Parts: sequence; C-alpha cells; structure tokens
Amino acid sequence: MSKKIGGYLSIALLTWGVVAGAQAQAQNAPASATGSIPEFPTVLYGAAYYNEYMPGDQADRLQKDVTLMKDAGLNVVRMGESTWSLWEPEDGQFEYAWMDRIVDAMGKAGIKVILGTPTYSVPAWMARQHPEILARRTSGGTFGGPTVDGTYGMRQNMDTDSPAYRFYAERLIRHIVAHYKTNPAVIGWQLDNETASYDAANPDVFIGFQHYLEKKFVTPEALSKAWFLNYWGQNIHTWEDLPTRDGAQSTGYKLEWIFWPQ
Repeated sequence: MSKKIGGYLSIALLTWGVVAGAQAQAQNAPASATGSIPEFPTVLYGAAYYNEYMPGDQADRLQKDVTLMKDAGLNVVRMGESTWSLWEPEDGQFEYAWMDRIVDAMGKAGIKVILGTPTYSVPAWMARQHPEILARRTSGGTFGGPTVDGTYGMRQNMDTDSPAYRFYAERLIRHIVAHYKTNPAVIGWQLDNETASYDAANPDVFIGFQHYLEKKFVTPEALSKAWFLNYWGQNIHTWEDLPTRDGAQSTGYKLEWIFWPQ
C-alpha cells in the first residue's frame, strides 16, 4: 500500500471515528425539558417583555406567556424600562407589587430577569412640577433660530443635565435596586434605554458645553483659532462671549456641539 493511499485511509478512519463518537454522545445526552429544544444553561436567550401593556386579564396572560417562553426555550427577559409612571405614580409614592407579580412568575419558571431603569420616559407629574426638565431644541433650517420649548407627550423628551431630572432619576433607581437587590431571579440591570442627549439645548446644557470647551481649548483665543472665527470677525476673547447654539454658523462649533454629547 502506497503512503498516499495509507494517508487517505487514515483520514477516512479518523473522520468515521469523530462522527460515530458525536452520534453516540448525542444518543446518550439527556433530553431537554421540552423534548426538542436543547438546553444551554450558560447562554442567555430571551426577549423584552411588557405584561403591563397587555389588554384584558394581565395575570392570566402572564401565565400563558410564561408557558410560551418555556416552550420556545427562553431563559431570560428584560422588563421595566418604560414604566416610570407605574413605579412612581406620584412624587415620592413608589409601587412594586405590579412588577413583583411578574418577577415571581418568571422566577418560579426558571426564567431570569434583567430590569431596566425607567429613566428615558418621564411621568406626567414630573413634567408638571418641573417643566424645565423638558428638552428645548434648536430650530432647524440654514440659519438656525431660537430654541423651541419642549412639550410633554413623547418619550426621550428631557434634558438629562437638569438637576431636577437627575435627582428624581437617582432616587427612583435607588428605590428599585434596594427592593430587588436580594431577589434571586433578578440577575442584572439595564441602565436607561437608547441613551442620547435628545438634542437638548437648555441653559444648563450650554453651560456644560462651555466648561467642556474651556477644558479642551484652555483659552478662548485658542478656540477662535481652531474654529477660524476671524472669518466674519467672530473671534472671542472671553468665555462669556461664547454664543449659544441657537444661531451659531461656525462649522467648528456645530461639529463640537455634536461630538460633545457622544
């Protein structure tokens, strides 16, 4: 037998051995709970779940959904990130029972839970008490224009630099975390949701932007040079002269404003 034929035979025997071994291992493997879906205990496979959105009998729907999740092999859900008004229906009034029921059902079914902090959609009572938290946005168009006052109704419509917003967000997060910190079903947290600056141009945002520029450029003269502000004679020599974003036309200004929140 030539060495070449012998080599082919060895490869064939090795391949047969690997396949046979894999088949035997598969035959001896324990069946999953569903009989058809393999179990991967170290792999999280799940989806977002919003029982509070369901019409009708939410408790009955919860049990049906848990059964469907188990049949599909899901072992984790993400919940709670869009529901500030349920967690805190009034200023300082915190409610947990509505979520406890859902978390308990998941835990009994062996489904893990990731809770999201509900900070990207503020409740109506907060907008009424603190209208300054609503994002004021710069007008569009070639020449910009005055900022437009924010209105309540949309999610992601707040100024995240607002001291009032940050106070309420931190307070709520601390209460929720304290409530679930020892719950074995809760394995993690999602911080906020789709986080961005929301195009806010409120006064406190501008102050933060100015401080960022002071740290980056050190002097207003250095900023003027970098942004070529001697074009149209718009150089600044004191930080107090920095114009707001409303009508600024400098390309350098616009780019820095966009990059800064990122």
